[in-house]
Parts: sequence; structure tokens; C-alpha cells
Amino acid sequence: MDIYRWLVQSGTLARVRKPSRYIGKELNHVRKSTENKLRVLLAFPDTYEIGMSHIGLKLLYNLLNSEEYISAERTYLPWKDMFYEMKKAGIPLYSLESYTPANEFHILGITLQYELSYTNVLGLLELSGIPLFQKDRTKEPLIIGGGPCTSNPEPVADFFDLFVIGDGEVAMLELAKLVEENLELLKSGRRQELLSMLSELSGVYVPSLAKRKTGKALIKDLNDYEIITSPIVPFMNIVHDRAVIEIMRGCNRGCRFCQAGMFYRPVRERKPEKILQAIETLISKTGYEELSLLSLSTMDYSKVEELVSRAQKYFKKEHVGFSLPSTRVDSFGVEMASKIASIRKTGLTFAPEAGTQRLRNVINKNITEEEILNAVASAIEKGWKRVKLYFMIGLPTETDEDINGIVALSKKIKALGLKQLTVSVSIFIPKPHTPFQYARQITPPEARKKFSILSRIKRFAQLHLHDPGKSYIEGVLSRGDRQVGNAIYKAYKNGSLFDEWGEEFRLSTWIRAFESCKIDIESYSREKDVEEELPWDHISLGISKAFLREEYEKAHKGEPTRDCRWNGCTLCGVCQEYRTINVLN
Repeated sequence: MDIYRWLVQSGTLARVRKPSRYIGKELNHVRKSTENKLRVLLAFPDTYEIGMSHIGLKLLYNLLNSEEYISAERTYLPWKDMFYEMKKAGIPLYSLESYTPANEFHILGITLQYELSYTNVLGLLELSGIPLFQKDRTKEPLIIGGGPCTSNPEPVADFFDLFVIGDGEVAMLELAKLVEENLELLKSGRRQELLSMLSELSGVYVPSLAKRKTGKALIKDLNDYEIITSPIVPFMNIVHDRAVIEIMRGCNRGCRFCQAGMFYRPVRERKPEKILQAIETLISKTGYEELSLLSLSTMDYSKVEELVSRAQKYFKKEHVGFSLPSTRVDSFGVEMASKIASIRKTGLTFAPEAGTQRLRNVINKNITEEEILNAVASAIEKGWKRVKLYFMIGLPTETDEDINGIVALSKKIKALGLKQLTVSVSIFIPKPHTPFQYARQITPPEARKKFSILSRIKRFAQLHLHDPGKSYIEGVLSRGDRQVGNAIYKAYKNGSLFDEWGEEFRLSTWIRAFESCKIDIESYSREKDVEEELPWDHISLGISKAFLREEYEKAHKGEPTRDCRWNGCTLCGVCQEYRTINVLN
């Protein structure tokens, strides 16, 4: 059946929520002739409004389409109503640019941003008519995974042909060229021959071959890559509905729980001139009325004051809103936030992470309570009325005193004179390639006990608590090995889909899946010995295990490690492994 005709004539779009998710034809989309082209379909395994907010997919879309021999298109996982309408009508997952079935492409690239999207990956493959398991495929598209979850790809290894580790821009162009030159191998079903060739590329891991050490692909200088100035503009509101420029990649603050800080090392800043030159073009080609300067820690951009000051002249002239996605917990952070805020100040977000100084030292969050209180006081003085705080529970060495510390610190902050305080509390999840990859994860009952102490916050502030069941399963998937893939498959077959969406997650479905596969969940949430072999040891981000072990030991001693940008090399290993350095302005 012709997919476009079905969309127009079947009446399906009138029956589903948010039909603009499925129609394509947005401003700035790229529609190329596919004749003699390598056809690549980039997929985000979640809804359109989530996937369209992700800058990584936008970067690859523009990069691949800049090559004459490649035609890159997009797809997202339909929400449940559309998913079942398509299955009922026999309509496969299709691209938004040309309404081409997903299984007619040469490459299907799937971004893996969070572990609870793993069942969505299976839904995406099944709706495409592609066998879920790699071993069952012959002439189907190459299924490629990328993104931060590839730091431990083993739980989903049986579902993918290969993974791209690290900066996708580097590896995907090399990979695409090699596939294009050897396309006949894919078309004739000689899949393993092609995979063997691809496994030789830097940053490529092929799980069906014998395990070997795989390093990450790395952009040494972000300035070598153009800023996207013509991104696709959606018809509907998306999660981050604004123009975006990535001004910096990487963060070396060294928070011991933070996987992104390890995955994207070292720090690489764009030159202010390149950013400023791109702003006017970006706004004119999208019509957006707000721009965000994106990075893991935007306030740490070395020339942030100069950049903000120069950019503000244009923003005031064109009446464009301006935002930085992170606020440093100090007076400088508040000062910068005040400079860019509009007359109506909506709110500030700070992340103390822990309620006591002892525990902040453990996690290497190098801020003091005095700095936190001074920052909030400064914000109030400058007219801010609403503040949001982020904390975690379940951190290594945590005691009830630390939990009570969250209540006490929140109360002190509210007493400074805020109109509204919101306290959001998540549960610590040990992540691969971090110093806390060895730590134990608390169980849902333990989390609920800690939540009962935190409930006192409701007397003076809004309190948001993360689902302990979701966090627990995410932790198991994060540190899982290949047999965990059996439970993922079972959970999907038993109805797990869109588990990142709170109302859709069912802990009981996952527990039954693990039990039916005879997998002991607690074996994945326990504390690891620093000398034991871990499922992800064959994946290298350039960070040595010796550094991670040393950081774990320093955590238990409460010893801090300073940011190597300003305080000298910490010998994590990345710059030595990749012969690179932090790129600052």
C-alpha cells in the first residue's frame, strides 16, 4: 500500500493524537533523489517531539546529507495509538522525507540516549519488518547503534549489527563510505564479510565478532565542523522548541556519578566568532524567537561573558530570547543568568546533588553550602522568585544524616525569601566508565524509606520524587551483560514500550521478564570489586581503569579532584590515549 495515500485517505490521522508527528514536510527538511545513493535512515526510538529535540540526530542528518552520495532521512517511534493503527493496516515504519519503508534503506541508525528506550528499539525494528535479532538478518539494512548508551552496548548487543562509540560525526562518514563502496556485499546477503571490514574502523564495535578492545571516535576540534544553521523546524511544539547551537562538547568537572562527563572528554570549545556568525543565519532560516547555547556545562565556557555580551546586542535588536541551559551554583552563575534573562524572570535551577558537605566531597561536587546560599541570595536580590533544586539519594557512603541534610539545606534556601521552591530528587544509578561504576545501587524499598524522610520538604516546598522502580531497572540495564538482552526481549513481548514515560512503566513486567529468564537482578545492582572484569571492559573511552579505581578510593576518603582545565592534568588517560588536549579559547 502507498504509505502517503494511506495517511491521507485512511482517516488514521484524525483518530490519533498529535497527527503532525507523522506527516513530515517540515521547513528545512532535505529531500534528495535516491538514485545511486547510499540510503541512510536516522531513527530516534521515542516520539517525534522527543527525537526532534535531540541535537545529535540533527548533526548527523545535516552532515550525511552534505555528502553527494548519501541520502539521509528521519523516523521516530509512533506513539501507541499510531503504532497499533499501522500494525493493523500493515503499514511499516517509514521515513518522514519520502514515506519510504524503513526496511528499504541500506543503513538504519538508531540513537541510544537512555536505557529505558531499549524496548522501544525492538518496537521500532518490529514495525519496520526487520528481524529483531542480528543473527536472523540477511539482506536487511545494517542496524547501527550510537549515543552514550554504547558505553556498555552488551545488553542490546544481539539486536544490533554494530555500534558507533563516541563522536558519531567522525565514524559515520567513514562507515558510510565503506558501506557505499561495498554495497554489493549487503545486497547479496554477505553481511558478515561487510561487518568484518567495518570492524576495522576506529570507534566501531561489531558484537557478532570476537570481542576486542574498541576505542571511541573523537573529534579533536569542534571548530572543524560547521554549526547547523538550517535545522528542521517542526509544525508542532517539541520538548526543546528553540534554536540551538552547541558551543562546547565535554566537561572535566569530574563529578564521580556523571557518565556524560566521562563519555565526552576532553573539553572542546567552539570559537566565539564562529558562534556569533552562525546566530543571525540560524534565526533567519528558522524563525525561532529563542536561542539556547548548548553544552554539558555552558557556564564553564571560557569566554561565556564575552559571548553573552556580544550576542545580546543582536538579541535585543531582533527581540530574540536567549537562554543558557545550566546555571553554576555560585554568584558568577547568577550574574550571567541575570544578564541574559528577560524582564520576566521565570526561574533558576541549581544542582547541589547532596545535602551535606561530606557527601558533596564524596561525589566531587566542588561547591560549599555557603556558595549555594550566597548564589540563591544573589538571585533573590536580582529579582528571581522561583528556584529549582536537584538532589540525588542512594549515593555511595550515604547515611540518614545526608538525607536529613537535603531537608535542612532546602529549608535554609526557602527561608532566604523565595516565593517558590521546587526540590527534585532522583535516585543514583551507577554508570559504566565512571568512578562509581563499582558502587551498589539501592533497591526500591530502600529508596522509599529515604523518601519518607524527605517528605518533610512538602511543608515548605514542592517535592518531586523519581520512580524507584524505573531507576532500579535502568541501573540493571546500564550495567548489564549480554544475557540481560533476553529479559529486554521478554519485557517487550509482554508489553513494555515507552518505559521512560512514567505512566507507561510497569515494574512488574520487568520483574517477571527477569524471573522467566532466570536472571538474578541483584547480581547487577550489587557493589563490584574494583579488580573484577566488567561487561563493558572491552569498550574504551580513553579513561584508564586505574584512574577510575583511584577516584573511587578518593571518594570513600572524601578527597576532591579538581577540573583539569584550570588545575593541571589529572591523568585520566584520554588526552594521552588520543593524543589530544582540551581545546579552550
